[in-house]
Amino acid sequence: MPVTGVPSTESKARPARRPAHNGIRDVARAAGVSIATVSRAFNRPEAVSAETRERVMAAAQRLTYIPDGAARSLSSQKSFRVGVVIPTMDDSIFARFVEALQRHLGSIGYALLIGVDRFDSQAELAEIRGLIESGVDAVVLCGAQRGPATYELLRTRALPYLITHVHAPDAAQISVGYDNREGAATAAHYLVDLGHREIGVMDYPPERNDRAALRMAAVAEALAARGLELRPERRIERPFSIEEGRIGLRLLLAQDPRPTAVFCGNDILAVGALFEAQAQGIAVPEALSIIGYDDLELAAQVTPALTTVHVPTGEMGARAAEILSLMLSGKQVPRTTRIGTDLIIRSTTGPAPRRPAATAPVET
Repeated sequence: MPVTGVPSTESKARPARRPAHNGIRDVARAAGVSIATVSRAFNRPEAVSAETRERVMAAAQRLTYIPDGAARSLSSQKSFRVGVVIPTMDDSIFARFVEALQRHLGSIGYALLIGVDRFDSQAELAEIRGLIESGVDAVVLCGAQRGPATYELLRTRALPYLITHVHAPDAAQISVGYDNREGAATAAHYLVDLGHREIGVMDYPPERNDRAALRMAAVAEALAARGLELRPERRIERPFSIEEGRIGLRLLLAQDPRPTAVFCGNDILAVGALFEAQAQGIAVPEALSIIGYDDLELAAQVTPALTTVHVPTGEMGARAAEILSLMLSGKQVPRTTRIGTDLIIRSTTGPAPRRPAATAPVET
């Protein structure tokens, strides 16, 4: 009888065999294509038809096949990674954009690395350096406003990049984005058409956000075109949060005369303004109209539902991925790709309230 705890010769442990992994031949067989086609689908996706690429990718997913990244990089001189730097993940407009960008890049075999800069240009530069060190093939940036050091870094590294969230036909950079001026101007003209003459604007500090600067300038120009003035005290600069929206509206309501309408450069600020109006017993839209920007899911769910400018971030992410795939293939791309916006009229806007007529003094 063997002694307990002492293994017999027959039971001596052997190294466990590693499970066999499906290889490129298995994927080719399952997809009904050649091995060379599978290789092209992963390494040069633009050289394979969309239908064939989808079939190969579906087969690879079923078989849990993962190509050797190191081998791919050596053979193609690419990492098949793209970096994106966004201001924040707290705002769902950026989250929706990243999701669409990642989904469409994934369909052509690229992974997405994400950096967050919190609207800080130095933090953005640090994030870009980190992405470059990780070997990304291209970079996606938000907005065109940043220091020359960032563009010089990208130029010296010969790294393809494009800017998003802004339509910049006059910029030197390739851009895919919406016209912030058009969206804001449309909202301003709509308020004037409703009879509003005392209009306030609430947006992110423009010196740190070129999209906010464009929106605020557009509102001022639209009002001027209608014979109205956007006075300096009516330009409220606040970071994006519900609490800051409440603070911003309090600042506007303290003015004499106070605004009858407020345009907010972000739905989060607009919802904060709505909450503050409700807390102060101010009827929306009977006494105060509020317009947001972005058309977040929240906008349609609050009561009353928020009038806002719709920004198709999903379309922007898809178009950005399309332009990137062309750039990475060495093909010509348009200097700028414009994404349209729409004014979504809901329940927070209405005709300007009538102000009481001045009463003549009674003679005694």
